[in-house]
Amino acid sequence: MQINPHFLFNTLELLSSLAMQKRTDDTVKVIVSLGKMLRFSLRLSDDLVGLKEEMKYVRDYASILQVRFGDKLRLSIVEEGDAASLTVVKFILQPLIENAVKYGFKQHPEAIVEVRIFRSDGRLHLRVSDNGPGMPEQLRLQLLEGSGSSRLDDILSSRERQIGLGNVLARCRLYYGSLFEVRISAADGTGTRIELIIPVQEASSDVPSIDRG
Repeated sequence: MQINPHFLFNTLELLSSLAMQKRTDDTVKVIVSLGKMLRFSLRLSDDLVGLKEEMKYVRDYASILQVRFGDKLRLSIVEEGDAASLTVVKFILQPLIENAVKYGFKQHPEAIVEVRIFRSDGRLHLRVSDNGPGMPEQLRLQLLEGSGSSRLDDILSSRERQIGLGNVLARCRLYYGSLFEVRISAADGTGTRIELIIPVQEASSDVPSIDRG
């Protein structure tokens, strides 16, 4: 639940480069965005946060990525309907976007990442799609099975590349139990789409403990 040290290192390098190029406006933009991200991440006592706050964190992250990659990154974030009063598990979108950008660049000079948030049939959908090389079927099945069967500490101790996504799935299962659903669509060469589906939860309500994992 902390900022990826690689991202922090890359951002500091970016700031150094921007300063040397005298790109003052971009330097200030990155500093402000990083400061907001750090402030949000220090609130370790909050496991559930307002979706509005989570999306502010995501947009600050996206702002830094846009400065870093420029026109090589096409990142769109679309929020449909009124979801400002809803709550979600903290830090569940940023790792998905990070992976999407990483794998989007694996086979293309341009990464295309689409984030879509919407409500449907009393549930909240958080969908992240990329134009990467896709995901091996075995890994896709491992992630789907792991979201329901692996313990959180097992996933956190994993050194494999799916640590970020595995962490998100485990935490969602921990908080939402049987109310949580994940869908992963992936095929070789056609990109990956990951969709988290959680109950619509207003800020004043709690997920019923009987339904938690």
